[in-house]
Amino acid sequence: MRATAHPPRTSTGRVLALAAAGVLALATAACGSSTDAGSTPSAAGQSSAAAPAKRTVQTPKGPVEVPGDPKKIVAIDFQIPYILLDLKANLAGAIDLTGAKDGAPFKQLTIIGTETGELNYDKIAELDPDLILAGDYQEADYEKLKDRYPTVLIPAVGDIPGWKPQVKAVAEAVGKAGEVDGLEKAYQAKVTELKDKHKDKLAGKKWATLGTYDGSGWYLYDKVSGPSTALADLGATFDEATTKVADGNVAQYSIEQLNTLNGADVLLFDDLGPPVTAPGAAEKLKANPLYTSITAVKAGKVYDGEYNILDYGDAMRVLTKLDEVLGKL
Repeated sequence: MRATAHPPRTSTGRVLALAAAGVLALATAACGSSTDAGSTPSAAGQSSAAAPAKRTVQTPKGPVEVPGDPKKIVAIDFQIPYILLDLKANLAGAIDLTGAKDGAPFKQLTIIGTETGELNYDKIAELDPDLILAGDYQEADYEKLKDRYPTVLIPAVGDIPGWKPQVKAVAEAVGKAGEVDGLEKAYQAKVTELKDKHKDKLAGKKWATLGTYDGSGWYLYDKVSGPSTALADLGATFDEATTKVADGNVAQYSIEQLNTLNGADVLLFDDLGPPVTAPGAAEKLKANPLYTSITAVKAGKVYDGEYNILDYGDAMRVLTKLDEVLGKL
């Protein structure tokens, strides 16, 4: 299970559908594909015509031979489907993510598992995919699938912190590695634009991103994953509580620990939406006197939004939201 992920849990019968592997990033309802990053000239210029019939990709289990241009991809974890949609890959099947706020694209796919991640192997067989992608925590499922289909385990972490290594690994597996350069250039261009536009407002302020699953506790992103990637790229400074979260983690706290956020000048309140965030959860937490007594809350410097990042589409969306937030400071 990815350390940076929002952990799978059940709350009032609701199961986190974006669990498993990274700052689950979550996904969120906060993840999902975006046309901002996906429509770069580099992406548009790629041609599958030159793709070889077969390629070999390196995986945590060693080299795996995959189609040069896979046409029927199945993703069996919670995050990889969003990355594939963002890359405009040929995703044909996924677990049931139709209940998420951004679940509409999944209604067009073959559902090969439940929202809790339990796979339906008969459905996978009916679909007969030419490539399966799994999170590297899914070794049991991998063992059941690898001898029948080309199956690639995607590492949860890479040589740098955050979501980019996983995006790169997915892109390499599906033959879209060349598109990542274009997406990264578009992202960096937006970062540079916002850093110059808001340099005075970024200076001297400390940031933190929190959220809640059910209103009875709260979570805090670390300084390198999810939305913190975009904040760090903009040159933002994090509050002390954020810096104490182990890199690659989303820490969970009790209501009584809300005062640890008093060092933050600006709070981003993350709402992942259903099925991750229970209805009324944010309102419940915000009504608590321990929340209303936080320094940034009293100063009116709390900004709601979907801040988790799993892919470049998410990243561009979050940068757009941060542009809005910075404009209000």
